[in-house]
Amino acid sequence: MSADRRFMLLLVCALAAVLGLGAVIDRTSPDARPDAIVAPAASEAPGRLATVARPEPGRPPSPFEPLLATSIAQRFPSTARALAHYPPLLPDSQIVSYYGSPYTPDMGLLGTGDAETIAALVERQAAVYDRLNGPLRVMPALHLVYAVAQPGPTANGRYLQYADGDDVRRYIEVTQERGMLLFLDLQIGRSSVDAELARVLPYLREPNVHLALDPEFALASPEVPGDAIGSIDSADIDEAQAVLQRLVEREGLPAKLLIVHQFLDGMVRDGETIRRYPGVELIVDMDGFGPAEIKKVKYERYASRSYATHAGIKLFMQHDPDLMSEADVLSLQPTPALVIYQ
Repeated sequence: MSADRRFMLLLVCALAAVLGLGAVIDRTSPDARPDAIVAPAASEAPGRLATVARPEPGRPPSPFEPLLATSIAQRFPSTARALAHYPPLLPDSQIVSYYGSPYTPDMGLLGTGDAETIAALVERQAAVYDRLNGPLRVMPALHLVYAVAQPGPTANGRYLQYADGDDVRRYIEVTQERGMLLFLDLQIGRSSVDAELARVLPYLREPNVHLALDPEFALASPEVPGDAIGSIDSADIDEAQAVLQRLVEREGLPAKLLIVHQFLDGMVRDGETIRRYPGVELIVDMDGFGPAEIKKVKYERYASRSYATHAGIKLFMQHDPDLMSEADVLSLQPTPALVIYQ
């Protein structure tokens, strides 16, 4: 055997050994997977998420198939399946979401039942819009307040309490099983947008999980949440969009949605300088409760802002004195891309 042939044989054997070892590691250690999701320590945040790939039926795959594949779907089949399950959302869809914390009914509908029960309720609500809104596809969603602002000091110094990691994972599972969206909401407290975004970034790797920012509760010392109305800068929103854009590009994800709640001009500082980022859809949600006529006027004000790529409105089941009907909501101009029920 010539030296060249011996070299090629040794090279093929070495490559097969490396691929075989990688397959063994992949099956035995979730932490070794390239798509394993690792969150901060349990004392600080959600704990651990793991994406587990189920083996496909039929013949065992060859370790060389990924190298020989010519398409993204062949090289990354799990990612391709995920993207196929979540087609582009906007502008051809309308999102109908139920909001709150699973720990108290005072914050909204999510506190009135378990994840499965609330998911079934919002599906029925979404179906009403689907019958009325013409060609728009309706996507039901759950809106989980992950970081809840507190009126007094907390051990972490941020005036924030966080949703339990197991509960977040359960909401991800339920929404994925039902083909729904999940929004994780950050109330900021005395922390910062970038610090709180870092905490939920592992969850945002899931194709159906999206982000919401609530400037109302973003306050600097000595103010505390609830005593004043907070605000965030346009730079905070742009940085959040940039982080989401990088995540979308790196992970090959569908576009991410970013909701910014607003009911006063001062809640978003220098809003007219907010930029648009490919792979990110910015929705300005007209927040706040009150009479329907006032909500309509304020919706038109914030929907017309230059930085509102899409507009949304929040309805308060217990606090709006004349809750808008589905037909009322659909009569708004422009038609809301997002309707949140709290």
